[in-house]
Amino acid sequence: MNMQPSVQTTVVQTARYWWIVLVVGIVSLAFGLVMLFDVARGEKILAWIVGLFLIFEGLVEAFAGGRTGRSRVLAVVIGIVLIAGGVVVISWPGATPLVIAIVIGIAMLLGGIGRIIASVWLRDSGWAWRLVGGVIETAIAIAILNWPDATAYVILILIGIDAIISGIVQIVLSFEIKNGPDAIAVIEVSAP
Repeated sequence: MNMQPSVQTTVVQTARYWWIVLVVGIVSLAFGLVMLFDVARGEKILAWIVGLFLIFEGLVEAFAGGRTGRSRVLAVVIGIVLIAGGVVVISWPGATPLVIAIVIGIAMLLGGIGRIIASVWLRDSGWAWRLVGGVIETAIAIAILNWPDATAYVILILIGIDAIISGIVQIVLSFEIKNGPDAIAVIEVSAP
């Protein structure tokens, strides 16, 4: 089984940059650990990441968005709003998870009420289950909106856990990328 030269070349070229995936994995793992053990510091880091992303997106939108007339004006306005949002997120890091919690609460509240109305109105197959689901979702939404700080804390913990898992996966993947050319050599030697 001969590997195509283009695949071999791609694997060898990718293997040269295995260390980038390793560094990203280590940073992600470290960020996740900070989020779990020092939520306040993790909250600031998260605010910087989100804020810088919004500023970058705003700049891209303002300079590369719509090319003519109204679409250009709209692109600039959207860009300015994104940049302003990024600056606010960076300068007020405690609000970021709180706003996320409130948005989740509002979305769940609207979704729950919508399910309740749809299940009662339609009364088709499974309507009772949708009604129960809508009532539960509405109750959870009300709890989130009553205690958004607690919800924000849980969101930060979940982000930390996700970052740790992602970091571990990226670290393992980096070594697999590094060993890619050796794996191809073994495949080629053992092929009939």
